[in-house]
Amino acid sequence: MATFGEALEALEEFRADLVQAQMSVAVPQAQAMAFSAMAGEAAAGPLAHVHATGVGIRDDGQFVVKVYMFDAPSVQSASTVPVLSDARQGVAIDVEHLPVQVAFDRRASRKSVAALVANPGQHQMRHRPVPAGVEIGPLGGKFVGTLGCFVRRGGDEGGGPLFILSNNHVLANVNRFPVGTPFTQPFSAASADTIASLSSFEPILFPAPGSQPRNVIDAAIAVVQDPKKIKTGAMLNIPNYTPQLLAPRPGMVVTKAGRTTGVTVGMIRAIRVRGVQVNYGTQQMPIIATFDNAITITGNANLPFSNPGDSGSVILEQKSGRPVALLFAGDGATTTACDVSAACARFNVHPV
Repeated sequence: MATFGEALEALEEFRADLVQAQMSVAVPQAQAMAFSAMAGEAAAGPLAHVHATGVGIRDDGQFVVKVYMFDAPSVQSASTVPVLSDARQGVAIDVEHLPVQVAFDRRASRKSVAALVANPGQHQMRHRPVPAGVEIGPLGGKFVGTLGCFVRRGGDEGGGPLFILSNNHVLANVNRFPVGTPFTQPFSAASADTIASLSSFEPILFPAPGSQPRNVIDAAIAVVQDPKKIKTGAMLNIPNYTPQLLAPRPGMVVTKAGRTTGVTVGMIRAIRVRGVQVNYGTQQMPIIATFDNAITITGNANLPFSNPGDSGSVILEQKSGRPVALLFAGDGATTTACDVSAACARFNVHPV
């Protein structure tokens, strides 16, 4: 059985072999394949459907190279392609279906949102002081997301500024909102419910003629207006939240608190996933960005780990309660997250 380190080495060898194999066949760009997959169009050859690779784990605890395809039928034919089926350095290759992921905010009124979930629970209610893991939205806006956690710039003793950490598409509306945009808890049109305002975001990059940019995080921060209105060191319905960063690892049992599905439990299936396609538009008018170093997660007992509105949730190792990832997309079966340590480094902050 391969070790985690051996699987990482095999992943790099596999990626080199994959690039060589794809050079000998006509493979459309990942963006073109993503749009075709969303339209239900078939493409020739399994190699054309490969869009992401990473290192992951099987249910039996064996570390493997993960290969993700847009098209489910192509997964079955992957066994006929040596580069997609032959083990590398004794490490097995698992080929799985991963459709285009969808950025997980929820664009709906409170009434229609509540109708979509069986038990909205406490995570959509108003809380004072405000803990992490609850609903937030732009003042008077049209969508909601999740307050991932509180973070601070500078040492705790120095009393540096406090921020909300969530997604770019939750706090900055995919690069659209200006710095200073107010956010409420919960989603509200009342200025009295404002708790923070947009401070900074990592721009999400999209393809342009002659350019195929890659993204690593979907993240933003909003500065807290009144520290007395929030509660650091607390995540709603997570009793052991511990604001100390931890590296994600395949097989890690994780949990999160999100505004739509509340507290859920799942497992990290793969990390360092390169090439994930995420739709920031609609199904009719997709706008797709490519992400590297992503993390894939599935829920326990075949239940979804997340649903729309859970974007921005900070994912924790269940045992320790320590943050490992920042949730930003999914497809109903798989949740996609970015490394929360990378997001904190981008803004020079740490969880509190």
